Amino acid sequence: MDLDRANQFCRSYGEAMASGGAAALAGHYGFPYMSFTGGHISSFQDADEAKAAVQAHLDRFERSGLGLDIRLTAHRVEPVSPTGALCHIRWEIHPKNGAEGWTWDNIYGLRQTGETQHFEFNVSDNEFGELLARYPDFMSA
Repeated sequence: MDLDRANQFCRSYGEAMASGGAAALAGHYGFPYMSFTGGHISSFQDADEAKAAVQAHLDRFERSGLGLDIRLTAHRVEPVSPTGALCHIRWEIHPKNGAEGWTWDNIYGLRQTGETQHFEFNVSDNEFGELLARYPDFMSA
């Protein structure tokens, strides 16, 4: 596991979030990509499916009034094999509706192969737990 590359990849993902672009975020995923959230499992089979699902999620942030000022504030890469790592990423939101912001931690499964790397999965229980505690109707926005 090349930790320098892994750390740069996490920072790149934060930059993709800062750009607000679904394609930039989805460009960090390998396929099939799995998402685990509070006992629910979803997956993206390819880049087009990932871009559409990520865009729908970003659109909900906009419709809810929260906006997309979501920043990566910290990360930690924990190798679990020569080609795999768990990436603990801390996010912080600054809502455009004037509400108080908050932070949450997600975990992403990173795979490095040769010159490439991608996230294979995420666990976003904290993201949705914090979000739905503040905005219970978020998913219907």
